[in-house]
Amino acid sequence: MIDPAETTSGESRRATTESVVWSVPDNKRIRLGAPSLLVLPNGKWLVAFDQSGPDVKDLPGKRGMDARRNRWMQGRVMMSADNGATWQLSTTFPFRHASLFRDGGDVFLLGEISGRPQLMRSPDGGGSWSAPMEISGEGECWLSPTTVLLFNSSWLVPCLMPVEGGMGLTAFRAPRGASLMSRKTWTQGPVSAPLADLIPAMPAAGMGVPWENSAPTWRHPVLVDVPDAEHPWHAPGRVHAFFAASSGRQHWAAMLCLDTESLTWSTQQTEEGNPWSWIPLPGGHDKFDLFYEESARAYWLLGSRGSPGVPVGVDAMREAEVSRIGLWMSDNLVDWQFAGTVFAGEAGAPGTRRDPVGVILGNDLAMVCRAGDEPSRHVRETTRILCRHWQDFRPKIV
Repeated sequence: MIDPAETTSGESRRATTESVVWSVPDNKRIRLGAPSLLVLPNGKWLVAFDQSGPDVKDLPGKRGMDARRNRWMQGRVMMSADNGATWQLSTTFPFRHASLFRDGGDVFLLGEISGRPQLMRSPDGGGSWSAPMEISGEGECWLSPTTVLLFNSSWLVPCLMPVEGGMGLTAFRAPRGASLMSRKTWTQGPVSAPLADLIPAMPAAGMGVPWENSAPTWRHPVLVDVPDAEHPWHAPGRVHAFFAASSGRQHWAAMLCLDTESLTWSTQQTEEGNPWSWIPLPGGHDKFDLFYEESARAYWLLGSRGSPGVPVGVDAMREAEVSRIGLWMSDNLVDWQFAGTVFAGEAGAPGTRRDPVGVILGNDLAMVCRAGDEPSRHVRETTRILCRHWQDFRPKIV
């Protein structure tokens, strides 16, 4: 894949369109969160994201209050019927960190407020929505907009939870085709030990370790199936979670295994019995999107291209160079081919491009991300959701 901005005169340009899904009104103290994207069989595109900041309390529509943090929030679902060219409001919702997914003819929206997972249902492709339902009242869940994975006829959702002074991991499971708007349908697994204890920092811990004197953190877990029986990570009834990792190295991520029956977590083991926890992953230092395309037998990854060079230590943990998002592909989750830049902005906070998510549509790729604008003072203060539709995006080797 080649970005039109990088195309040479001897290459044919590939059709691409970019649109603004939503932009914060002028002079409003509102920040936008990471988006989720779903494309329906009838061709409609849905994008969900949340809004936070002092002026959210004055917005029309459904709003929520995080009582623990005394913060207002509101989510928006936007809909497009013309391949992302124009967008209209589908609904607002009173929680955050929401993920869209489809089960049969129903569309669902899963997020959380004050650590309580919330679920909404649309029976008509985003035309109307139910009231939110709390699927669990146990603990304090930290969800992230991510792929809700369908595996062996069950929906699987990972989330972080505080445990023993650190952050552990738990998972929710629900049968495909069941009444998902019933709390009894959802099963929550046990909470793992703190990730700092579960993922060791030692030379034998996979292909790399955190940089010394850094404080590793893990966030935004993404569940991925490894269906290839020849792959060393493959095992029946097991999927993997890949985490964006602040490890003192850019383009590195952390990995854990989920047993889908017991919903327990463990480290992947090498043939020698050592934990395989740290792996090089493009954009693994920031939120990324990672998914498997069965027809092509390929994994696709959208993530930050990071800083030039190979920064380590404190330099790698700074939020710099978040202005470019790239696309990579792999057939084994280890060897990655760079396919091109898919979003790019100028330097500084207004040029921020981060938190991408994508959906493959035959030979096309639909993508959204959050972005800065002129009022942005820092890279977290994003005020726009951008969409791109790329036609004929595939590298020639696929």
